[in-house]
Amino acid sequence: MTALIGISIVLVLTLGVGLAPAFSRKAKQALSVNEYFLGSRGMGPVVLFFTSMATWYSSSLFLGAVAEVYAKGIGWIFAFTSTAISGLVFYFIAPRMQALGQRHRFVTQADFFAHRFDSRLLGLLVGLVGTVCMIPYITIQVVGVGLIFEIFTDGLVPFWLGALIAVAVCALFIYFGGMTSVAWTDVLLGIVFVTSIWFVVGMILFDAFGGFGSFFEAARTRVPELLTLPGPKNLEWGYFLSQTWVIGLGGYMWPHLYMRMVAARSARDARRVGSLITLASVPSQLPVVLGALAAAILIPSLASPDTALISLIGDYAPLWTIAILGAGGIAASLSTINSLAHSQGVTVAQDLYLRLVKKRPSESRIIAVSRAFVLITCVIAYAAALTKPTFLWTILANTYSGVIQFFPLMIAALFWSKATKQGAIAALIVGLVTALLFSYVIGTPWGIVAPAWGFVANVLTLIGVSLITQPAREGVGVTTVSREAT
Repeated sequence: MTALIGISIVLVLTLGVGLAPAFSRKAKQALSVNEYFLGSRGMGPVVLFFTSMATWYSSSLFLGAVAEVYAKGIGWIFAFTSTAISGLVFYFIAPRMQALGQRHRFVTQADFFAHRFDSRLLGLLVGLVGTVCMIPYITIQVVGVGLIFEIFTDGLVPFWLGALIAVAVCALFIYFGGMTSVAWTDVLLGIVFVTSIWFVVGMILFDAFGGFGSFFEAARTRVPELLTLPGPKNLEWGYFLSQTWVIGLGGYMWPHLYMRMVAARSARDARRVGSLITLASVPSQLPVVLGALAAAILIPSLASPDTALISLIGDYAPLWTIAILGAGGIAASLSTINSLAHSQGVTVAQDLYLRLVKKRPSESRIIAVSRAFVLITCVIAYAAALTKPTFLWTILANTYSGVIQFFPLMIAALFWSKATKQGAIAALIVGLVTALLFSYVIGTPWGIVAPAWGFVANVLTLIGVSLITQPAREGVGVTTVSREAT
């Protein structure tokens, strides 16, 4: 019951913060596409930072990453490096995307690529890949909420009901408020997640071990295999290195995270946020690693590693901390569900619907289509979540097979004037097919993850086909795009 009270408070606050912009005096006027999709492109650095970070850290971190560390050890710390790399990507790319988005009214990657390469087909392909990849991503967030409800309330709120409540809450304020509601709830949820998980993990370490020094000594003597590579699962260096770069370079290629770039108030604000993301990598993720290692020491041989952190509370923390950790877990999941569902509605409306209709519809019609697909996305994600998949981090990592393919295209679009639309289309297709083949047919030689193989195939194809299909369209590429963005 204690946990249910804490979780309920977070849900009520989330709904209140989310609906406030929707029913404010300004919002009583008819919503524009620019407002609903991107918050009128007016996000300052504080809101932009929190909505970017809160969206990044989800139930795949709270549950899935815990399972990875518990089972495989510190090999998972590649996430520290990959998050720092993603911050650098944001630092260098986001200011250009903000400037170009402001000038050309870009909303998604598909808008940018279609404009740069003068290819409606490429825009459709990018929109389709992004839409498909986000379905498993949002599904694992819904699974995370359902598990947290079920475990933290001791079954008082079953999995199906907890997942349904979370989806309904997010769908409600997204439907009415759009990006502004999503961004402000992310500020709330991001603060709740980071403070709660540090507080609870700290209490567990001091209660069970007497402090950080004793904890590290216990880890060294009792689970040494988790502190070195290759670890208990014989994790190969190829996995460690390739996963680092795939997540780092592909992280801000997700449609919902790319939209944060173009929603920034200014290029300067976007650059500041990139710096903050890089610096926030360790403090945001370290408690997950510490908690997972503590669980490996204190409760080995768990049947469900996803619940390792949760299982510690009963014996090594006061019962009232269940409410705090439950609130943090719900915050981690909700902050990603809201962004993904909103982005899915925007992506379908902007990248698929608008590119397929012959006559541009009214703004109210575009928003109606986006809202409809927000609801459809929530229904699909909820239905898929009822299968209760496990190893949530692994599911998320596999979806990078698609989004990592956008990174070479973006770099070429900004900095290589010889890149052609034929090269971009071929690279996207070849890269995606290669990643899928290595995922489900060939396997992963030397531990190098499948998305990395797809990335290499993408780059080689992009260069080769672009050189073969010269000359590129005159006046396009680095000579114009880079100047516009600076």
